[in-house]
Parts: sequence; structure tokens; C-alpha cells
Amino acid sequence: MKLLRIPLWLWLVLIVAGLGYAFHPYLLEQLNQLEQKRLQSQPLSKVSAMPERLDFQQQMADLTYLASDELAGRGTGQPGGLKAQQWLVTQFTAIGLVAAGTEGYLQPYQPTSGKAQLMKGSANVLGRIEGSDPSLPLLVLTAHYDHLGLHQGKIYFGADDNASGVAALLAIARYFKQHPPRHTLLFAALDNEETGMWGARMLFEQELLKPEQIKLNINMDMLSHDTNKQLIAVGSYHYPELEQPLLQLQQQSSVRLLLGYDRPAWRVGTHQDWTLSSDHREFHKRQVPFVYFGVPDHAHYHQPTDTIENVDQAFYREVSETVLDAVLVFDAR
Repeated sequence: MKLLRIPLWLWLVLIVAGLGYAFHPYLLEQLNQLEQKRLQSQPLSKVSAMPERLDFQQQMADLTYLASDELAGRGTGQPGGLKAQQWLVTQFTAIGLVAAGTEGYLQPYQPTSGKAQLMKGSANVLGRIEGSDPSLPLLVLTAHYDHLGLHQGKIYFGADDNASGVAALLAIARYFKQHPPRHTLLFAALDNEETGMWGARMLFEQELLKPEQIKLNINMDMLSHDTNKQLIAVGSYHYPELEQPLLQLQQQSSVRLLLGYDRPAWRVGTHQDWTLSSDHREFHKRQVPFVYFGVPDHAHYHQPTDTIENVDQAFYREVSETVLDAVLVFDAR
């Protein structure tokens, strides 16, 4: 019986493949550590405190209501989610935003797949502030107002995720109503983020927005938990033109603003990549530049303990002012 002879080149391929498989976890972890060093080597801000331009007392009142028992976690299609939707219409009206939905401020829609297709009453809440230069493209500010709602008899309040982003969205809208921007600003409180980013997706599928109309998406999702006083700005890896204004912002902020969490595994190993993790995903899929502001995951993420009591108010105020600065920087460029 003849023994099968394996060519030398195939032996070499098998050996290299085996070594690669054996060392793959080690290599990924080494890349992760290099990325962590890159993040921590970014310059520290020399700013000790942020200016007080936003009405933070009103902002905290908004956050407190959004994360209250009354709204019961703002689950899409649940009574609390529908009540949050109508409350946002009231707020947009009071601020004086121009209605930008398909039915006044509302953009109702019906998801067509997954768990979301079983949910009734989905709708985005959309309002606009006209810019002084109508020839300029839109700046689209987004924050999802839905959370997990009532689940197995427990309320998932979603104070940080994402009542914090929505309250900041409202505060920034009030500021620009008093200080008109150059670009037209679209303020979008989005539904169904937790069930597949359907709200952001429907902005494009119902053609309320076209990619060529948009200069930038600024997405706010989880802004109020202090994790080593860090705020992450995601997006400049994919859109290098954003790096310079974000570096400028880095020096204007009293929080530690880190540019990252947007690099693929072949560069950063096991380090988190948030490119597709929130509503900015739908903008990125259409080659629209985005900056996503958020904090690292924490112990209260997607837990019933994500409550108003666990919001770090001093940090949240600084972060909100930093996001306002971001809008001002991009509006001026």
C-alpha cells in the first residue's frame, strides 16, 4: 500500500496555518492593548470647566421625566413609549421648531422584519431650525428616545440609555432657537433604536432625507455616566476630514474626549468597534459622515438600575456642553 506523499509546500502551509490559529487570540489581545495605548496617549484637555450656555436645570427636568415611572422605560409601542412620543411633540412645539415629519412633527412607520414588526405606533419626532445660509447642507442631530420598557415585570428606565441623549437634544435645540445657526439643523428623536435602528433607517427609506442633502450626523447615545471622565467620539477613522475639528474640540472640553472605537478588528483586535452600534449606522451605510458621542458601557447598561439616581450630573453637564461645542464647530466650518 502506497503512503500518500504530501508536498513540502503544503506542509509549510499547514504549519503556518496551525501556528496562526494557535497564536490568533494572543495577537488579537496584543492589538487591543496597542489600541488602548493609542487612546490613552491622546492629549489631555487644559480646560478645567465648561461654560454654562445650556439650561441645565430644564435639561435635568426633561431627563427626570423621560426616566420616570410614568413613562415606564419608553418601550416602543408600549403606553410609556407612546406617551414619550406625544410629550416630545409638545416640547418641539414649545421650543418653536419647524415641523419636519410626515404628519406634523411625527413620522409614523411600520417596521417590516424582526421583533419590531410586531410593535405598533412606531414614530420619529422631527423638527428643524432654519439656517441663515440655505445653500449649506443639513446638520442632523439624532438621539433615540425608546428603551427596553416593561420586561418580565420590571421597568428598564433607560436614564442614560437614552433619556440623557434626548434631554441633551432638547437643550441644544433651545440654545440654537436663541442663537440661529448657519446650517439648517434637523433635530431627530428616533424610535426603535433598541430593535434594529428602524427609526434612523426610515428617515431614508421614506425619503425624508437624502444622503446628498446632509453634511454630518451628530448622534447622542448615553452621555451621563462618568467612566474615568471619558467621552468617546466615534467616526473620524472612517471620515478623516472630521479629525481636525474633533482634535480642536478635544482641547475645548473639560472631559476626556477620546477619538476612537471605530477601527476594524484587523487593526485593534478585540477592542470594541461602535461603527454600527447606534443610529449613526444608517447614515454611515449611505456614506454620510457621522460623529457618535457616547460613554463606555457601565454596570447599569440595559439594566433596571439605569435610573436617574445613577446619573452623574456634573459630568453630564460638561458632556452636554461639549456636544454643543461640536455642533458650533461643525456649523462654523
